[in-house]
Amino acid sequence: MGKKKVLVAIDKFKGSLTSLEAAQAVCRGFESACPGECEFRIIEIADGGDGSLDVLEKRLGGAERVAVKVHNPIGEVVDSEILVYPESDNCGLSAFIEMAKVSGLEMLSKTQRNPLHTSTYGLGEAIMEAIGKGAGTITLSIGGSATNDGGAGMLQALGYRFYNGAGSLMEAPVCGGDLHGIARMERPFGIAAMNGVEPREAFTDWSQVRFKVICDVTNPLLGEFGATAVYGPQKGADEEALKILEAGLANYAKVAESCLDIAEGCKEHPGAGAAGGVGYAGLAFLNAELVPGWKFFAEITSLEESVQWADLVITGEGSLDSQSLSGKVVSGVLELASLYGKRAIIFCGVSKMPQEELHAAMCKDLSGGILEKKEEWVKQVRCCSIASLGYPLEICMGRASGLLEQLAQDEAKLL
Repeated sequence: MGKKKVLVAIDKFKGSLTSLEAAQAVCRGFESACPGECEFRIIEIADGGDGSLDVLEKRLGGAERVAVKVHNPIGEVVDSEILVYPESDNCGLSAFIEMAKVSGLEMLSKTQRNPLHTSTYGLGEAIMEAIGKGAGTITLSIGGSATNDGGAGMLQALGYRFYNGAGSLMEAPVCGGDLHGIARMERPFGIAAMNGVEPREAFTDWSQVRFKVICDVTNPLLGEFGATAVYGPQKGADEEALKILEAGLANYAKVAESCLDIAEGCKEHPGAGAAGGVGYAGLAFLNAELVPGWKFFAEITSLEESVQWADLVITGEGSLDSQSLSGKVVSGVLELASLYGKRAIIFCGVSKMPQEELHAAMCKDLSGGILEKKEEWVKQVRCCSIASLGYPLEICMGRASGLLEQLAQDEAKLL
């Protein structure tokens, strides 16, 4: 009998472990429990959030990190970077921009986090840098954002202009708390000045640029499952701020529809609410293709082929909750595992879903028709959390690698 083939495609444990570090800890645990009995294949993977650029760079040939200066979410000039690489047909250049590196929540201290006062202007600056490098395809990885401005700041950096009810040009950067004041919009013909800097000529031939937006959520722009209601609190918004932000996004979309003939359906599109509405801006203003983050990285990493190869598929992330099954790495890997009838295990730092609730959500959220006996497959999927070992949170995070290894060792003994 040959060795058991174990695929480990696990997302980062945010604040503790990278995708690779988490996978290596799991492999050590299995090897300790079953010495020489397993053949491992590790796939570093991401879903569009923090760390996506690092994962992608390792998979690409000829990729170059390009240093850029941008305004961070609260308007401070900071050093950042984008990734530029040859397109697959070698006929041009592509650029990859990780929003977390230019407009990210982790760039701010907890006291600075307030989506009424944060902007995506720096994301637009990064796009302009990519265009300046000759990129014909630009992929925006929009997880981990600190913003709820509907992408308005980004659009200002690309040349869009917003006017208030008095007819005055709104200064850049527009923030989440400014959206309710927008009364008119104009398409690019010059970059809006910011902090007294003279405006520069806009790049307006957008037909020459193809945009992809990758994200890990499927929320619409507005409503109880929209950008503000679901993610606003995580970014520092209190109850009053949530009302202002929601009204602002609604006004922003209404003005876009009336002034620029933006289709009403854009705000309902799955993923429009990603990154505080950057998904909407990509669809409505940049004619972008919205791609689930896990699918983007699955293609880059040949994930499906590896799932077919495996006897056991292992996935997971730091915090498992209901969102984990809506376009994130865990849902994508489980989707493929179920498609090919492969046994699966989820490892996480903490699970906010009891096993029964997790199984019910999997039956509901994983694509229908993937197995004739889908429910039977789902019941075999185990979820193992570091938190279940009983240590305080700071211990779980500080010793995540060793504890994850211990968890994997215990689980391997049950196989």
